[in-house]
Amino acid sequence: MQSVLIILLTLITVVVLLHRKVEIGHAMLAGSVVLTLMTLSSPLLFFGSVVKTSQHSNTWEILIALYFVMCLEYQLRTSGLLDKVMAAARKKLISDKFLLAGMPAFLGFLPSLGGALFSAPMVENASRRYDMTPEQKTAVNYWFRHIWEYVNPIMPGLLLTGQITRIPLPDLIQSMSIFVVAAIVIGWVVCLAGIKEKAASPGDETAVEPIAEAAVSSNGLNPILWTAGPILFNIFLVVFFHLAASVSMAVVVLLMMLVLRQHTSDIKAMLRHGMDRKLLWGIASILLFQQVLQDTGVLGGVVKMLETYGISALIVAGVLAFAGGILTGTSGGFVALSMPVIVAMSPGDLVAVSIGFVMGTAGQMLSPMHLCLLVSLRYFGADFARSMVPVVIMQVLMFGVLFLRYGVF
Repeated sequence: MQSVLIILLTLITVVVLLHRKVEIGHAMLAGSVVLTLMTLSSPLLFFGSVVKTSQHSNTWEILIALYFVMCLEYQLRTSGLLDKVMAAARKKLISDKFLLAGMPAFLGFLPSLGGALFSAPMVENASRRYDMTPEQKTAVNYWFRHIWEYVNPIMPGLLLTGQITRIPLPDLIQSMSIFVVAAIVIGWVVCLAGIKEKAASPGDETAVEPIAEAAVSSNGLNPILWTAGPILFNIFLVVFFHLAASVSMAVVVLLMMLVLRQHTSDIKAMLRHGMDRKLLWGIASILLFQQVLQDTGVLGGVVKMLETYGISALIVAGVLAFAGGILTGTSGGFVALSMPVIVAMSPGDLVAVSIGFVMGTAGQMLSPMHLCLLVSLRYFGADFARSMVPVVIMQVLMFGVLFLRYGVF
């Protein structure tokens, strides 16, 4: 019980700091310090954890992978490809409903703190011909941006899960791929199937901006292919060739440098942009927290208590991850808080890890601290409670899919 109280107080510390808008990197570092102090561990143990984390190959694997992810984001954004994608897609798609779902989903391939802000203007543009409230636009932008969380190997949460559990990414992706399909279908039915077009009026303007139309080439699929291609190629390299995410992303960025014919000055700017301090520091501090959890031995006490009460590892995995998602509002946060415990209880258990990840994702989607939710609410001027109603409904349906998939919850 003492170990449980120590972890709870540590989590409270982290959550309070996050609630006060402290960077997740700083909050997780504080959590590591608090955990060390509450277990009465020597300061040498903490510094030993720092050394272990810095020397571990997995630490550098994930940091390098995310560095190149940010480089790719810079390439796609500054090349103008992202600006051309929407107009190109509009020419090829039958309905703007596909744009409403497709634009946030497309940009959701690339992890970015508060990245829903990039897709919000596209959703606003595509929604012009429909009778949609700000809350409906918020739900669409928020939900479809996160449908790839379960399978995208460059997402911080999935990368961290692979590193902590030592389960290969291809196995994780295969286990959870059904939830991407479910998220798309559920999102379409709940958010988009029932929306109606506005009644036509003389002053109604629903056309895309002239600048976007002018930017589209005669073969409008080119911007889509050149933007989606690098992302899909990276997934292909990871899943089918089992390349490390850092290697595959480096290959993709190098190829894009050649395709875009980047100048030296642009390459230097890209390499600087890749050093996203908040993102990289946040991930590093999460890995340190996980190491401190192991080194202090506090996880052993938690596992022993759970085993004493005979609680199923699958139930623990789901509840713990869901709580972590609610409390932190980030994929890295719920993974850091739940996966070490899940691994300690059921080492190498793909089902337990998958359940934990799906439940943790549900928690972060329902968290009022999720940055993508906050920026979407701000952009559309939407009400929080009314915006969350469809999100709650969709997550309840996702729980149903989880039950059918694994027979739990």
